[in-house]
Amino acid sequence: MSRLYTAVKLRFSIILLCGTILYFFANIQRVAFPGAVFDRLQQLYGCEAAGITGLGASFMFAYALMQPLTGLLLDRYGGSRVFCCGGLIFGIGEFLFARAGTLPAAYIAQVLAGIGAGSLYLFLVRENMRIFPKKYNMVLAAIILCGYSGSVVANAPMLYLIDHFGFRNTLTVNASITVLAWVAAIFLILPGRLPNVRKAHTFSPKEFFPVLKIPHNLKLYTFSALNFGLYYVIQTVIGKKFLQDYCSMKDLDAGWIFSVTGALAAAGGFSFAFLSHFAGERRQIFCRIAGCSSIAVFGCIVLLILCGIKNGVVFAALFLLLSSTASLSTILIPLLRETNQEQMVGKAVSMLNFTFYLAVAGLGNLTGLLLNCFSPVIQDGLRIYGTTAWLTVFIVLFCFSCPVFYFSFRMQETFGKKIIMTSCKRK
Repeated sequence: MSRLYTAVKLRFSIILLCGTILYFFANIQRVAFPGAVFDRLQQLYGCEAAGITGLGASFMFAYALMQPLTGLLLDRYGGSRVFCCGGLIFGIGEFLFARAGTLPAAYIAQVLAGIGAGSLYLFLVRENMRIFPKKYNMVLAAIILCGYSGSVVANAPMLYLIDHFGFRNTLTVNASITVLAWVAAIFLILPGRLPNVRKAHTFSPKEFFPVLKIPHNLKLYTFSALNFGLYYVIQTVIGKKFLQDYCSMKDLDAGWIFSVTGALAAAGGFSFAFLSHFAGERRQIFCRIAGCSSIAVFGCIVLLILCGIKNGVVFAALFLLLSSTASLSTILIPLLRETNQEQMVGKAVSMLNFTFYLAVAGLGNLTGLLLNCFSPVIQDGLRIYGTTAWLTVFIVLFCFSCPVFYFSFRMQETFGKKIIMTSCKRK
């Protein structure tokens, strides 16, 4: 019996590993496009800033909408079926994006990739809970670290590969590796017995009403969505473009900066899990650090632009500070588990991820629309946006950092204990 249990656990652990590989490439897809190759995409499709930021937003909107839907699909059909379908759709989206010859085709590919990628994270979270219940936090931190390493590869290494092997060839190789990992997982899933379909689980939005009726959850979602969204819109949409336009930084140099910020975000999430554990399972202090970091970074950027300072190193240091407190999933998911009833945790986590990427999509679209309000200077075929355009963008982002700061001081401290929050009082 012990050997059988070990063999089954090993099989599902390898499936979890294959899922993590797909999650790695999902991070590349959502970070590199459009942020790392903003100028290349503008040249390729000949469109304004809003058209390119919309590429990222289309992926993010699809990804966000899949979070609550994936939670319901997992409840009804089980993780194996959801992964089989989601992984395939993501691979198809990657292939189509690699070969897309027009902007509308690229939008369709991004939506497909977002739908497929959107099913992966919650699948990994649920399987992790099931396979490693006692080591859940540490394994989750490792999964997030592996996934976020895709953010590192998505900038300077990806630019290097694109320069040497071509845009479409590089993306086709990414899609091919994704499909191979998916096929490997399928060979391990299909021989086993798939879970029965639980028809009692419905797809009604009412499933999420109990989660949204809890004031603490709403505060947590507002804080976490804007905190993550502000970082991610810098990391994946405008950060590299800003350093190139405003600070006259070279393409690859700016790419390396955002490879480092991606690595720091991944390491920050992993570190927070350990620090929280050794600090007596405290959660609140890390939320407050993130809130202070967010408002300080965007406030300083606005002041620097107003003062006419264009030193790329200074801005890079601020982006590094922002990234170090961006990945709070290893704090927020345990906090949701500790403040919600057990049967609500899955839906609470689904809603957390939904708000994450809804904020990214909304802020990404907003920044593109703001840039479109200003006429760029055409230089060597590239559209260069001026000081006024970037000042406007960062003033708006600073305004969004204010509620991050406010709600970071409204988080419940649990010390790792179950403290169920209700719509009216704490039990």
